[in-house]
Amino acid sequence: MNSESIQLGQAYECKPVGLKRKVIGEVVRKMENCVVVSVNRYDYVDHDEIQERCGNVVVRYEEVYGKALACCFFS
Repeated sequence: MNSESIQLGQAYECKPVGLKRKVIGEVVRKMENCVVVSVNRYDYVDHDEIQERCGNVVVRYEEVYGKALACCFFS
């Protein structure tokens, strides 16, 4: 995605730098070549790395795949 189409506070599916799997998280900061994402959902294989980074990861614009769908819970 390009920087103009990414909105602060919006949740996106993306592949952070240094992680093995995709994550879903909220964009908290936009920079020239990348964004900082606060991770909401991730694969457990990346658990230690995400904890080490306090839940914030860096993602290049080309590795942001699209808006995350809203989570729905049914009872």
